[in-house]
Amino acid sequence: MLIEVYADVTDVWAYVARRRLRRALDRVAAGENVPTVVWRPFLIDPTAPSPSEELLPGDEVIDGILQQTEPGVGAAIRRLEAGQAAEDEGLAVPGQRWRASSWAAHRMITAALDRGPGLQDQVVDTVLSAQFEDGADINSMGFLEFLADRFELPGPVRLEGTDAALAYLQPGFPPDDPLERRTREAQLFGQALGVTRSPTFLIDQTIVETGAASAEVLATRIAEFTDRPSDTVPDEVRRVRAAQALLAARNPRGSLYLLAPLRPEYDGDRGFETLVARALAASASLEPARAKLAELLERYPDDAYLQLLMGKTLKRLGHPDAEKHLALATAMHPEYLDF
Repeated sequence: MLIEVYADVTDVWAYVARRRLRRALDRVAAGENVPTVVWRPFLIDPTAPSPSEELLPGDEVIDGILQQTEPGVGAAIRRLEAGQAAEDEGLAVPGQRWRASSWAAHRMITAALDRGPGLQDQVVDTVLSAQFEDGADINSMGFLEFLADRFELPGPVRLEGTDAALAYLQPGFPPDDPLERRTREAQLFGQALGVTRSPTFLIDQTIVETGAASAEVLATRIAEFTDRPSDTVPDEVRRVRAAQALLAARNPRGSLYLLAPLRPEYDGDRGFETLVARALAASASLEPARAKLAELLERYPDDAYLQLLMGKTLKRLGHPDAEKHLALATAMHPEYLDF
């Protein structure tokens, strides 16, 4: 049984959720299907700056972050709820001094999984405690280098000219950085599965709870999966399914990012290349989309959908051949008249 927790380590409810999940696991008789807990990245505040900004009590940014964890509920109420929940779990009443990017911390949490979920959980605990109990800036080089040394993890990537690490999608990561790819892929797989809140709990790729679930509720959900066999899906299939889901969710760039490792091995597969062409067109990479569609139509000129996609792509490029491809598509498939 695989339990995945998608959470932002700047989220007070992740701080509470870790303790509740540990209590839930203690309540459940594992049997043969022993749960493995893995932490995955989620960003409540993807535009958080680097270097971090120090906050004052009642800062509107923190109010906005709190409201994102429970849309429609006032930030003041969320703050009181979080404090009471932490106290009930025997945790320090949380405070938050910084608006900090959590991306570098997520990279290190992702790297820690290489040495086992137990060590990864220790890293998560250290980050959460540092932020909510000690008021640390978790994107400062001092904290991140301490974390790297303590747990023997890859060091953070510094934002040039500062004492802070690079934030999410900030230029400066080496283009072949495997840890950056793994962390971004983990985040994108969560989006593909429908993760929209922190924390979100998945068991065997199924969302079972979101938000401030109690230990009792989490224990019930875990027990429901105890005797179910876990399905093993090949990585290629999982990756393509996730890319399709991201494309449907209007994230074509994320779709292309997940598909990239499968190329060029699967270039030549009609369905795979059509998916790539769709994602290129949807991401406004119009010239690469045109080139890919031209390759496909040379092999499959009778494919009405490819003709339609080529026509729409050329139309956006202002190309005179657009109408020819659209006419061919509607002649082959009259329903495309209503596209």
